[in-house]
Amino acid sequence: MIPHSEDDILALLDAHFPRSGRGLLLGRGDDCALLAPEAQPRAITCDIFAEDAHFRTRYFSPYDLGWKSLAVNVSDLASAGAVPEAFALGLTLKGGEDVRWLDSCFSGMADLASRWHMALAGGDLSRSALLHFSITAWGVVEHGDLRRGRARAGDMLFVYGETGLARVGLFALEGAETPEALDLVRQRYPAACAAHLRPEPKVEFGLALAELAEREDASDRVGLMDLSDGLARDLPRLLNSAASGLGADITLPAEALHTEVRAFAEDRGEDAESFAFRGGEDYTLLGSCPPSLLASVEKLGARILGEIRPGALKLNGTPWTSPGFDHFA
Repeated sequence: MIPHSEDDILALLDAHFPRSGRGLLLGRGDDCALLAPEAQPRAITCDIFAEDAHFRTRYFSPYDLGWKSLAVNVSDLASAGAVPEAFALGLTLKGGEDVRWLDSCFSGMADLASRWHMALAGGDLSRSALLHFSITAWGVVEHGDLRRGRARAGDMLFVYGETGLARVGLFALEGAETPEALDLVRQRYPAACAAHLRPEPKVEFGLALAELAEREDASDRVGLMDLSDGLARDLPRLLNSAASGLGADITLPAEALHTEVRAFAEDRGEDAESFAFRGGEDYTLLGSCPPSLLASVEKLGARILGEIRPGALKLNGTPWTSPGFDHFA
């Protein structure tokens, strides 16, 4: 059954999300939500998730769409060391989505939001030729905030999560043009498809790192960012390389990569390390810290990538010149 009105869609949202929540004086239903005052700072982020730019409905299920549209925002909050609190949803639909489709989409979004008791504070609905999610999310920074541009020469780089795995999922799913081919891709690369379709935000690591930095009186020396465009593109952003002149010697051995990354790269006749370094869609966390915190960061589960130094990036001893992914390149 196709919803007859915007009110029908709003009723479906009400079935998945309560109207009030932590951090809200007034929830959705009025022209504006009202945020409760907080003693700590709030982190806020906004991400667009658009059909044919970020996803294709031929291999993203409605549940996947709801999940990932929120997950990319929560990953940003994780990089700030913030506790996710609430979000606002801007959604354009094509008009043919039935109640079952909408219920599945909102279920994916609600299942992820429920992990941190995130409230849906409000938003907007409209109709367009393409599906489009625009989410603004925010959270409370309970410890020192984490941000880019704090690295110094001699500091260490680390990553939390798999690199290159979601890129395998993206490439493999994009290359499968029939339902039968999609089934084969999902069977051969299950972890990669999951990483691309339903990324897992690393909130707990971000919170633990922020707490560690505060405890060690090093909040101004620990940097973190959401790794979404690949190491090649995001590393210079973390280091603020254009202004700081900093680069790094990165060590990324093949054995440190997921088996599906190695298998996919081998099938394409590519170097697995370079494939993973280009990355994209990882939604892992990339950070920097002084050497004194290295052991503690490793205990949190991070993997060391290398040392920061003046100059260009090097991957496994070879200068890296490719700029990486760019939506507008």
